[in-house]
Amino acid sequence: MSKSREVTMEYVKKFQALIDEFDSVTCAASDCMGRANSMSPQIRPESRPVRMAGCALTARTVGGDISAVIYAIENAQKGDIIVVDSHGYHNSAYWGENLCLSAINKGVAAAIMEGACRDIEEIRKLEFPIYSIGTCCNVGQISGYGAIKVPISCGGVQVNTYDVILIDGNGIVVIPYDDLETVYKKTKAMMDTETNVSDKLKAGETIGHLINIEKLMNSTFNYQERALEE
Repeated sequence: MSKSREVTMEYVKKFQALIDEFDSVTCAASDCMGRANSMSPQIRPESRPVRMAGCALTARTVGGDISAVIYAIENAQKGDIIVVDSHGYHNSAYWGENLCLSAINKGVAAAIMEGACRDIEEIRKLEFPIYSIGTCCNVGQISGYGAIKVPISCGGVQVNTYDVILIDGNGIVVIPYDDLETVYKKTKAMMDTETNVSDKLKAGETIGHLINIEKLMNSTFNYQERALEE
């Protein structure tokens, strides 16, 4: 099935509305995807933390070559979030001030990488949202290797161009393009339910009582105890 950026941007707006209305939408979305698709907690905000939804634009690098990242910026549209697969290479930076200024000029919403960035003092002044595993002073080379708009892995999660990226204080969640409608409906319903649960807890209830934790603990299967009963 061919993918459409227009479809993705429709859901970016829908998820952004949820983020604007509710807290911890990333957690709800992950729950609705079988408690999955959340990037590693090693990827942290290096500049200012944000609460946003955006359209993924992937870049697959080779070694310390940042050519694919530069190419992704050139092909970006307003609202895109550039996601970089560094294949675990941490000895040079994949993002710096010059790339940041270029990204701002193209309307890029944020950048995410399981690698390092640099020029972080300048980037913080620009208030551009960048998520990485840390900083490294070494600059990457520009040799023409790599690719964009290809399947990648970042933070332990598969990412494709036109997936929806959710970011808030809890971390980063990836919603696959083919699951956008299903996950949106489930997440919206869950957020409405969470509001009801929160109201009950604030009124004096406990989560253990609401889910009947005693019954659950007593019904847990223990194969050793069962074997001794035979």
